[in-house]
Amino acid sequence: MRDIVRSTEAYEEWMKRRTDISGRLLEKKHVRMAEGAFPFLRATFYRWVEQWPDVCPQLARRDEDVVLVVGDLHVENFGVWRDSRERHVWGVNDFDDACELPFTSDLVRLAASVGLAAEQQQVTTSPARFCAWLLEGYKAGLQSQGEALLVKDHETLRVLTENTAEEPVKFWKKALDSPELDRADLPKGLEAMFGASFQRAVTLTFLQQRNPGGLGSLGRRRYTALVKGQGGQSYEAREAKALVPSALYWIAGQSQMRSQTATLLQHAIRMPDPFFQVHDHWLIRQLAPDVAKIDLPQGESDERLRLAPDLLRLMGREAANVHIGSRSPGYLTERLALLERKAGKKWLVQAAEAMIDCTRADYKRWKKSLKPRG
Repeated sequence: MRDIVRSTEAYEEWMKRRTDISGRLLEKKHVRMAEGAFPFLRATFYRWVEQWPDVCPQLARRDEDVVLVVGDLHVENFGVWRDSRERHVWGVNDFDDACELPFTSDLVRLAASVGLAAEQQQVTTSPARFCAWLLEGYKAGLQSQGEALLVKDHETLRVLTENTAEEPVKFWKKALDSPELDRADLPKGLEAMFGASFQRAVTLTFLQQRNPGGLGSLGRRRYTALVKGQGGQSYEAREAKALVPSALYWIAGQSQMRSQTATLLQHAIRMPDPFFQVHDHWLIRQLAPDVAKIDLPQGESDERLRLAPDLLRLMGREAANVHIGSRSPGYLTERLALLERKAGKKWLVQAAEAMIDCTRADYKRWKKSLKPRG
């Protein structure tokens, strides 16, 4: 197998043939990949699909387990949105790498991310504990036949999302720190997509984002469309992010495959975000300071740590909500039980530890490769 440097070069060349890439932002991504094993994992789903069949062959070769998965699932791929009835819903909020893999891939990647994130945040835990919490939640989600997770129904979500909104002035200062564009400079068709995402006819200002968030998709072009409120002190805004097919299709040599994001969202158990739109080559979503996200606990003294077991169970339930869109809860329950009989109760612990080990090794190799660049 090629090393992480060559793998990255090959994947980025493939991606460049499918969308416009910013070299400056790609360099930024490379630097952030060297900041730690957890951000490295977040940035490299393409490496995950390359190594998964070799590191976890017993799981990867179970063709009967294949469903539409999130793909790039990790502990920071969850957030809160308002549905059409203004209720706060919590769940997975990034489906860029939706693809067909065994359902176990999502669970192992989520578990691996917990281990690496805990290490980064200086929180002591064990794979046996957090894997048990994730599986408890996953099984509970299957048993309930799938259920969208409303914040009001779960104390853990209510507590962890309370007061997470950003200060508006600070948020908009950062969000608007980008060059303004003439509409003629927008990619073809994007102006119409932006216009359709607002509930009324408005006069829009367009920006090309200078320093977009995210990590896995960092390097792809992002644009903002906004309308100013009265007095120019409030805004309504949308973000457009270039959409490319999952990295799975790169490694599988399926160059004609399209993104599966829209298909997954149509079938998963969830309360839709009315501002989230999927087009052939673009994702459009709302930008606002009150779109809540749960931050990871910072160290052993963080009082939010007591809620971590329940939060991980909820993450497992949300993974089940996604997978039920492809297979019945009964079928997935049977496949999971069969896996536990054949591979043992520790299958998730063992797979997560194996993927953590190879991720750490890749991270160290990547970090070493950047040193000569200064």
